[in-house]
Amino acid sequence: KPIHEALLRVSADEMASKQGEIDWHLEDNGVTYNIYNTPDGNTNRNWSLDPIPFVLAQKEWDEIKRGIKQRATLLNLILKDIYSDQYLIKDNIIPPEVIFGHKGFIPEAYNFGTKENFNLYFYALDMARGPDGKMWVISDRTQAPSGLGYTIENRLAMSTIAKELYPNVVPKKLSAFVDGLKHLLKQMTQGDFAKAVLLTPGPHNETYFEHAYLSSFLNINLVQGDDLLAKNGTLWLKSLSGLKPITTLLRRVDDRFCDPLELKNDSKLGTAGLVDAFRQNQLHMINPIGSAIVENLGLNPFMESICRYFLEEELILPQIATWWCGQEKERAFVLENLEKMVIKKIDTTQRVET
Repeated sequence: KPIHEALLRVSADEMASKQGEIDWHLEDNGVTYNIYNTPDGNTNRNWSLDPIPFVLAQKEWDEIKRGIKQRATLLNLILKDIYSDQYLIKDNIIPPEVIFGHKGFIPEAYNFGTKENFNLYFYALDMARGPDGKMWVISDRTQAPSGLGYTIENRLAMSTIAKELYPNVVPKKLSAFVDGLKHLLKQMTQGDFAKAVLLTPGPHNETYFEHAYLSSFLNINLVQGDDLLAKNGTLWLKSLSGLKPITTLLRRVDDRFCDPLELKNDSKLGTAGLVDAFRQNQLHMINPIGSAIVENLGLNPFMESICRYFLEEELILPQIATWWCGQEKERAFVLENLEKMVIKKIDTTQRVET
């Protein structure tokens, strides 16, 4: 209500002026997002931000927060189970095809689930408001979630504008989340941030701005695969003063491109021996190789059962209704209602006509 009342007092010209201030700030800070295969050939796009915020009331946010915590905990349990005992498959909670038919499953990482540091340290999800007015989960981001750098820049761009437009509204601070990430890095590096790096595919990646931004913000080196060397089970950073040991990798390269020795052998983005460095307990990863499997859309139809299996709870955040066509009853329902459905493969890296 205070935001609505404040907007009623602002003229169109004033709002246009505020939009101009935001655009100037973002352009001045070089905030961009790269788009692949654009018709005009202009891949470098300026980041855009609306001065009118998306509003969440405290009560609703508290419920969303509980739901996100529950889902992150659940996905972490799924990840560790898939790469260890695989009880979810053995106890018929999920069909084996959902896991083994997905490109995100990395056989080379099997048994990594028993490692103490094999966790989803960083998790993001896409949400939208459903027909019942509640926030619904659309998809999960687990192997290399992006957005934090853009979020921080959004807040910086909006800081002055928000105080002028909405003087009686105090937004939630981001500092607790950022401090949590810095504390995690401090634990992993034992306080020596020189032993942490952010691995990027390079400047042509769509979120390269964020890679550069976060490496500076977190005070860690930004590197590409060729800047690293794996030797005797240890990861090293090549520098003018010689090799320097690396114990922590904040990863923005997709799983299979990380190691041409054990994974995708034609990848130019990773470092040969990276998987073995993790195997030898010489490396922490945010997030570990293999975590793409829990972005799997094929898990969605079984999430309620998985939640009861692991946590003995009901899902707090609802998700888009999904049917696995590998089951006879569900397949028949989908075929009967095909004109109302969106058909997808479980692996979003593979395209299918809908």
